Amino acid sequence: MGEFFVYSFFFGALFTFFPVFVYADFYLDVAANKGWFSLSLYHRLRLLKGYAQLRREGIVFHLTKKKAFILPFAEMSSARKKFEITQGFQPWRFHQVLEMGGAEDVRMCMIAAAIRAFGGALYGIAKEKYATISLQNNVILYEESRLRVSVQTATVFNGLVLSMALGKTILEGIIEWMRKKRSTASWKRRQRSSQV
Repeated sequence: MGEFFVYSFFFGALFTFFPVFVYADFYLDVAANKGWFSLSLYHRLRLLKGYAQLRREGIVFHLTKKKAFILPFAEMSSARKKFEITQGFQPWRFHQVLEMGGAEDVRMCMIAAAIRAFGGALYGIAKEKYATISLQNNVILYEESRLRVSVQTATVFNGLVLSMALGKTILEGIIEWMRKKRSTASWKRRQRSSQV
């Protein structure tokens, strides 16, 4: 039993004071109307994987064959307003490959060159703010019609800041639950007093 507490303390301190690397891989095929994703820690411990589809109601995320959830478009706008960017993370890597059709068309070649130039400009801006970031932007042209995007990202998180953010979220959830419980109890009391 004592070993459990020693190991728990050791891994808790390791998580709190050392960086946590979170890798996210995305692959989007526009023709198939699907996007595959994978989320892992240290590129070894997979947290989440699945695919997403765009529907009229929103984006449907399929995590397993039997487990899926929908993220309605209306909730996305309100979630964006609630999203807070903390200083607890730093981008480490962003690699993207864009596969486009129309290699024979001059316009597509110009678009590919513009995308590469935009990626180069973004690289300069990002390197100024994040000196250790690795950026790659590639465009591959094919003769047949296609549009696919592959993205690999890595982000370094500070475990202490993550723990504080998680604690804040849990406390906000508990406070909201207590408010709902109080309002339900006071509503029941009003109902009883009106019946008497």
